[in-house]
Amino acid sequence: MAYATMEDGKKIWYEVVGDGPPVALIGGSSIAHRQWDFMVPILRDHYRLILFDQRGAGKSDRDPVGVSAERWVEDLRVILDGIGIEKCHILSTSNGSLVAIRFAAKYPQRTAAVVHYGIYKFTDQYRKMSKVGAAIVNEFGIGNGSLGAYFLTRMFGTPALIEDWVAKRFEENLSPEAWMAMHAALDVDFTAELDKIGAPQLILLGETGPLGQSSDYASGTHFLQKACPGIETITIPGTNGTFHVFTRPFECAQAVMGFFAKHAALL
Repeated sequence: MAYATMEDGKKIWYEVVGDGPPVALIGGSSIAHRQWDFMVPILRDHYRLILFDQRGAGKSDRDPVGVSAERWVEDLRVILDGIGIEKCHILSTSNGSLVAIRFAAKYPQRTAAVVHYGIYKFTDQYRKMSKVGAAIVNEFGIGNGSLGAYFLTRMFGTPALIEDWVAKRFEENLSPEAWMAMHAALDVDFTAELDKIGAPQLILLGETGPLGQSSDYASGTHFLQKACPGIETITIPGTNGTFHVFTRPFECAQAVMGFFAKHAALL
């Protein structure tokens, strides 16, 4: 566990675990590196995993100033430079997938294969959800022991089995001003980047809930499928979008490892 100091002085937390081909794990803005708690014990026996918290959340600097999609990309580059990794696979989710897309487009020579899940694109429906989230944070707070974290878990359709666990992660990882700055930073159009991505890509799909493949929230998945005809998909049956890595980590890990193994020669 360590901190990388960025050009603007912000400190970004990261950790490297396991041994094998390098894989950068990019979590979302709310659960941060804890997104991977249930998969790391499986993946670390096969890969060298680079975990980090995006600026604005978790153990990284939560100052809302300087939070942007482009800065998230550069933060990852600095971390990889610091530990001497020239090229890696990427496993990403939620706004982490936007970081993965922009990183793969900007640094194709450093990107092997990419796996996404729970991708979203900023549609009017998502903007409404974001406004509701901001209202919850303003009214109840977050990171202060209030009900705000639980209301956010309900808004995203968290399965009952892990609702308490996810609410605790929201509570420990988020601060009000940074949360709102991160969501503002997510309202970006990554269309132009897609044509620049040469790395093979896979999307892990869920079936149910607000993050299921048929919902408007999951429109980023549909958009990516149309924009990148060669992209592969795997559905984890009976699961809820981004939460399948918690409820079905073994199946998700098997899909990820199979895809990376197929493209091992790219490293």
